[in-house]
Amino acid sequence: MKRLLFIYNPFAGKGMIRTSLSYILEEFSANGYEVVVHPTAGVMDAARTVEECGDSFDLIVCGGGDGTLDEVVTGMQTGRFRRPIGYIPAGSTNDYASSLGIPKKMRMAAQAVMNGSVFSCDIGRMNDSYFVYVAAFGAFVNVSYDTPQDMKNMLGHLAYLVRGAASLPTLKSYHMHYESSESSGTDDFMLGMITNSNSVGGFEGITGRDVTLNDGMFEVTLIRMPQMLPVEWPGILTALMNGSENRNVITFKTSRLEVWFDQPVSWTRDGEYGGDHSHLVIENIPEALPILIPDKGRDNMAAQLTDSAELNESLKNLSI
Repeated sequence: MKRLLFIYNPFAGKGMIRTSLSYILEEFSANGYEVVVHPTAGVMDAARTVEECGDSFDLIVCGGGDGTLDEVVTGMQTGRFRRPIGYIPAGSTNDYASSLGIPKKMRMAAQAVMNGSVFSCDIGRMNDSYFVYVAAFGAFVNVSYDTPQDMKNMLGHLAYLVRGAASLPTLKSYHMHYESSESSGTDDFMLGMITNSNSVGGFEGITGRDVTLNDGMFEVTLIRMPQMLPVEWPGILTALMNGSENRNVITFKTSRLEVWFDQPVSWTRDGEYGGDHSHLVIENIPEALPILIPDKGRDNMAAQLTDSAELNESLKNLSI
C-alpha cells in the first residue's frame, strides 16, 4: 500500500483545518493511501519530521499556511531526498497556493492533491535556510500581512494605501549594497523583496509581470527611501501595483543576489520570521519543489503568461 505523510498545523488560519480534517483523511484513504498524521507541535517541527522520516513515504502532504509549506520544503532539502508534495492551504493568506491555482476550499484542495499532476517549481536558498516564494525586509512588508483580508477584498490596492499610510511615521530605511549579474548599487531602502510568486501578503500583481515559477529566476523589488515620503508614497505604490516607472522603485530578475547591510536587519521568509542578517547570499534552486497542482491551476498559469505577453506587446506597439 502507498504511504502518505500528512503534516498539518492545527493553529493555522485560526484552526479552520480541524473542521475539514475528517474529509481530508477520507479522501486520502479512498485513493489507496495508508495515512500517517502528524500535527505540528511548534516552530520547525514539520521540518524536523520531514527530514527524519519523509523519505520513507511515497507522498508528503502539508496542511496549513505558507510557513508550514516552507518547513516541509526545508525538511526535504536538508534531508536530501525528493518526493511529491501536496498542499492544502489553511492559513490566513496562502499566497503560493493562489499562484498555483490550488483551491481555497480544503476538501477541494485534498481532491486536487489526489487528482493533480506534479509541477516542479523553483525555490530559494537564503544563506543556509530555504524559502518557497518570498524573502523580504522592511516595515512595508508587515503592512501586507497585517492588513485584514476583508479590507483587501473590499478595497483592493486601496487597502494597501490606507494601511501603508498609517504606518508611514514608523517606516525605517536600511543602508544596503546589492550585487547581481543584472544590477548592483548602494542606497537607503525602505523595502526589499525577492519573490517567486504572483502575490505577496494577499495582494496580486505587486511582484512584477511575466512571473514564471520554474524559470530559474527571482523577481527583485527594491524601494528607496524618498526624501519626502508622505508626498511620494502614492506614486511609489502606483508603480508597485502596475509596474509603471518611478525613480524610487528598482525591479529586475536574477538567479543570484548578494546583499550587505551596515547592521543586522530582520527578514521575513514565506511570511514568517527569517532571522536578522547583515550579509545574505540568495540563490535560486531551479525546479526543486515537485508540487501537485490541479490541471486548472496549470491552465491559469499559462493564461497569465499569455496575458502578460500580449500586454507587453501592446505596450511596445503603443511606444512605437
